[in-house]
Amino acid sequence: MTPSHSLIIPYFRTPEITRLALHSIFKFCRGNAEVIVVDNDPGGAESKMLDEFPKLKRINNPTQTRGSAANFEALDIGLRHATNDLVGLLHSDTIFLQDGWDVEWFGHLERHNLAALSTFEREANPFRPLRKKAGDWWRHLRHNPRPVSASAGKLMFFWLLTRKSILQDMNFVFARDGHITPDRLAGRRNGLEVLSCVQISRFMWHTSNITSILTGQMDDPSLVKSFQTKRRQLLDHPLIREKFGDVLPGK
Repeated sequence: MTPSHSLIIPYFRTPEITRLALHSIFKFCRGNAEVIVVDNDPGGAESKMLDEFPKLKRINNPTQTRGSAANFEALDIGLRHATNDLVGLLHSDTIFLQDGWDVEWFGHLERHNLAALSTFEREANPFRPLRKKAGDWWRHLRHNPRPVSASAGKLMFFWLLTRKSILQDMNFVFARDGHITPDRLAGRRNGLEVLSCVQISRFMWHTSNITSILTGQMDDPSLVKSFQTKRRQLLDHPLIREKFGDVLPGK
């Protein structure tokens, strides 16, 4: 049996995509999950969507901070309110596609006595074009799941499983320290394991910059166009229509 765990999600004005994300968590979690949403802009129209999920623990954080700094602030707040040692740090646009993903991966963390389980990939997307999937598989074959140096990359917070006690032992504060590199976890339990794009795309969908694009903090035309394409692929896919039909937005 997977021990109880807390899932921490910063939120900022993205009701459409976050409705899907929260729906996927409550639909597919099979462990004893405490779901914590830290709302960085409470009281607005976009916050009303959270009322649809009475089981979540909602924390209002009326901060003036924006972007990554606001996310880091929300993670620290969420961790202070988490009642479990096992924690999962997620983005508000992380959409799970696999039943029992939490049991599988928190179970993996526990069985291998890992300090953390995450990825360096910025995207998890089972609907990527074939040419990109071919590249993903090539990199997967060369993937090193146990990096130890800071040069290997920084852990992505759209999916990071770890323990409050590990972060406390590191004296790690997201608002102060920002990202976690592999060397910070060296020597703690059995260290860090990271998943490849192929592995992480088996059970979730996520693409970078969604919150920044949707809230107008980023308006690069190429990035906006890329997101619109991925959104259309997501909403049109038969698997998504089958699993999320009752909460899908209009096109």
